Formats: sequence, structure tokens, C-alpha cells
Amino acid sequence: MLDIDSKVLKYLYKYPTQKVGEIARKFGLAHSTIGSSVKRLEKENLVKYKRYQLVELTEKGKDLTIELSRHAQLLELLLCNELGITAEQAHQESEKFNLLFSCETINKICEKYNHPTTCPCGDVINNSPNCFCEEYTREF
Repeated sequence: MLDIDSKVLKYLYKYPTQKVGEIARKFGLAHSTIGSSVKRLEKENLVKYKRYQLVELTEKGKDLTIELSRHAQLLELLLCNELGITAEQAHQESEKFNLLFSCETINKICEKYNHPTTCPCGDVINNSPNCFCEEYTREF
């Protein structure tokens, strides 16, 4: 999964049913760049989209987005606890390399910190018995 695809998923999770042009403006990117991302996500059944219509997450897309957020939050926890950086810095850094870590590694971080329920910024960390996003993050 490309970084832009992950960002589009997270944006749609927070702001459901958006037009491609609105997403492009939000990120300051070309319409064609976001359009290509949406097509990739649609091919994986992560979003529903018809040309000139709204883009929305599928259930599969919502589940993956939650899992990707969990990855980032657990990385934030690791960075704060082990390196002593602020929650804000940890959030920025975790977004940069979130897709590089395997589900197995993320689950080990979760175990190391006794399955935490909140990340350093106070947001709830969703629990996950299985990490099903592995097939998407490997492509990055």
C-alpha cells in the first residue's frame, strides 16, 4: 500500500463520503493523484466509487483503517516510552513509517506494553486479535 492510499483511507474514515476533488484539495495534490489512489483502493474493495460521485469506505476499508491506526498508535507508544519524545513528535514520526512494520512486530509492541488501551495522546487503541492488514502493507 502506498502512503497516499493510507492517508486517503484515514481521511475517509474521519470524513466519510467525499469527492475526489475535495480530498485532493485537502492534501494539496493533483486530482489525478487522488483519483489514481481511489482506483487502487476500489480495486482492493476498500472504497466504493463511481466517476463524478462520492467516495466512501467499504466495511473492509473501515476495518483496515482501524488496523492501520492501531499500528501508528502502538508505534507512538513505543517511541514515547523508549525514546522519551513527546506525544506530538511520536505521532508525526509514526505516520512516516507506519506501513513499514509487520503485523507481527506491532502485536509484539502491544504485548510488551500489556495491551494498552490508549496511546500517548489519549486516543483509544482498538484491540485486534488478528492483524489482517499484512497483505496491504507488504506492497509498500
